Amino acid sequence: MKNLKKRKSIRLSTYDYHRNGSYFITICIQNRENRLGQIKNQTILLNNAGLMVQQWIINLSEHFPNITIQHKIIMPNHLHFILDITYSDQHTASISQMMQWFKTMTTNQYIRGVKDNIYPSFYKRLWQRNYYEHIIRNENSFSQIAQYIQNNPKSWKEDILFNP
Repeated sequence: MKNLKKRKSIRLSTYDYHRNGSYFITICIQNRENRLGQIKNQTILLNNAGLMVQQWIINLSEHFPNITIQHKIIMPNHLHFILDITYSDQHTASISQMMQWFKTMTTNQYIRGVKDNIYPSFYKRLWQRNYYEHIIRNENSFSQIAQYIQNNPKSWKEDILFNP
C-alpha cells in the first residue's frame, strides 16, 4: 500500500469548508468529453444529459438546505456555479460531501439513461475525480466570477476546457 501514489490535495489544509461563505465551483466531465450539450451562436444548448445535470444542481440546494446556488452555467464538458453556504445549528455538510452527493446522483441517473438508450455510454467514470473550488473573499471577486460564468459560452473557443 505504501507504494501507491498519494494525490496532493488542492484544498487549503487550514480552511474549514463547512463555514459560511461563497465558493466558485467547477466540475468537469472525465476526459473533457462533450456530454452535456453544445455551444451554438455563443449560447449553450443543453442535451438530455445537460438538462438532467441542471435538475440535480437544483436538487443540490434542496438536499442541502443551508446552501444556495447562484450564477450557474452548464457547458458541454463542465459546469460552473457559485455556492453560498449559510451555517445553521443543524449539521452542515462540507463542500466535498456536497460534490460527492452531486456526482453520485448524476452518475447514477446517467447510468440509468445509458441502459434506457437515452445517453451515450462512458468509460469507467462520468466525472473527473476531483473538482475545483475557489473561496470568494470579497464582492469584487464575486462580481468578476459571476461575469466569467455568464460570459463562458461567448468565450467557449478560448476556454481552457474547450474540446472541439
